[in-house]
Amino acid sequence: MFIRTVKSRSSTCFQIGYKRQKRFVLVKHVGCASKEAEIEVLKIKAKEELIRVSEQLFLFPESNTPFKAKQVSWKITGYHQVFGRVYDSIGFPNNLLRDLTIARIVFPHSKLATVRFLSRCCGIKLSKDKIYRFLGQVDKEELTKIAYSYVTRKNKNIVSLVFYDVTTLYFETEREDDLRRKGFSKDHRADVPQVLVGLFVDIDGYPFDFDFFSGNTFEGDTFPVAIKRLMNKYQLKDLVVVADAGMLSIKNLGYLESIGLGYVVGARLKNLNNEIKTKVLSHNFMTKNLTQFDIANRRLIVDYSEERDKKDKHNRERIIKKLQAKIDKKQTLITKSKYLLLEKEGKVIGVDLVKIDEDKRYDGLKGYFTNLTKRVNPQIIISQYHNLWKVEKAFRMSKSDLQTRPVYHHNSDKVKAHLVLCFVSLLVMKVTERLLAKKNISLTHAIELLSTVGQGKTKIGNMIVETESEVDQKTKSLLEINKLGH
Repeated sequence: MFIRTVKSRSSTCFQIGYKRQKRFVLVKHVGCASKEAEIEVLKIKAKEELIRVSEQLFLFPESNTPFKAKQVSWKITGYHQVFGRVYDSIGFPNNLLRDLTIARIVFPHSKLATVRFLSRCCGIKLSKDKIYRFLGQVDKEELTKIAYSYVTRKNKNIVSLVFYDVTTLYFETEREDDLRRKGFSKDHRADVPQVLVGLFVDIDGYPFDFDFFSGNTFEGDTFPVAIKRLMNKYQLKDLVVVADAGMLSIKNLGYLESIGLGYVVGARLKNLNNEIKTKVLSHNFMTKNLTQFDIANRRLIVDYSEERDKKDKHNRERIIKKLQAKIDKKQTLITKSKYLLLEKEGKVIGVDLVKIDEDKRYDGLKGYFTNLTKRVNPQIIISQYHNLWKVEKAFRMSKSDLQTRPVYHHNSDKVKAHLVLCFVSLLVMKVTERLLAKKNISLTHAIELLSTVGQGKTKIGNMIVETESEVDQKTKSLLEINKLGH
């Protein structure tokens, strides 16, 4: 049962009824109004009448025989109407992956919890075994090519500028295998095995391909492997790759140059040789906030930001304050901190004022290595590098909204399938987020609104009638998301 609003040029009418064979059956005409205040009053009255009529509906007024209305089934359809349409628009296959993707976005939990969610909330009956059998058949190459095709149609510049970064995902187990290995963890969980995931996104932050590596792989070593696979897979030629300083090594840059690719990577200024560091630090950034140097056919661009200066100072002072507090209280310290002063035996004797003063000299400075010619404005190069935050945002979205960590699967094939599912979900979520931004609706709010959109069956006496939820104007606008275009 729901309220139907009928508008004409002169008035707005409210009616209560239900659908039978897709046709509206009128149960009660609440009334009509023309003035805005009267319409609002009538709307409230209609809602009150809906509750009253739903609880006790008289199908045969002349006999005055009451029949109780009882809801016998209900399922949420809003999620599929929005996320499902976005999924379809990308071109992903119309199979179980569609339902699993929607569930991953809306309810990112274990596969068993996914089974319960799809059954209870969406009316989709599945078994955990069926999900695992299906995931065992998903084709990573096919799905990433579909993603690449979609992003290419959306943005023709994808073949000229890509962004790459790596993160780690750990497992709730101590058992290692060829894929799950202990290594340097960005989640600070060196006690458990992990896998490295490398992600490619375009300039707008849309993920279009990914790769994974064993957990003990050095993140810099993933760079040439991932790039080579990408080039071969899509037959790319002219490409500029933007990556973080973690990918920076003479070997990696040499590899990119050997295959004719351009690059922009972060530079660790404090690790440069003394001659270059002296040149950088002797530049007056207060007069000119940008400078550049030629180093072995590469350009080192260094810029200064007052905002970055404040941030660097704040972060350092916060660390030093914590260290000093622990020293004063004689608490146990991790001696790897660069600001600690140690005796030969490794005993902490205070903070290192010399290192602190040396660190201060780099406040506000950021370096970038590139092999792009000087015809490319350094500000453009800096701007391209700063777009790398879109990869980091994609990883944050994946780890928080999709909850890719920790991974509970204990079979390598299932782990790979889980990562594929998360990748597909990430792209659908990113596209949806962009469309929602046009309506000024957040992803979280959209999920809340869509949870109220559904349909079911209600028993009235001996009759079963189809019912659907009443939605407000904002939710109606959300359901028309496919009209915004992609």
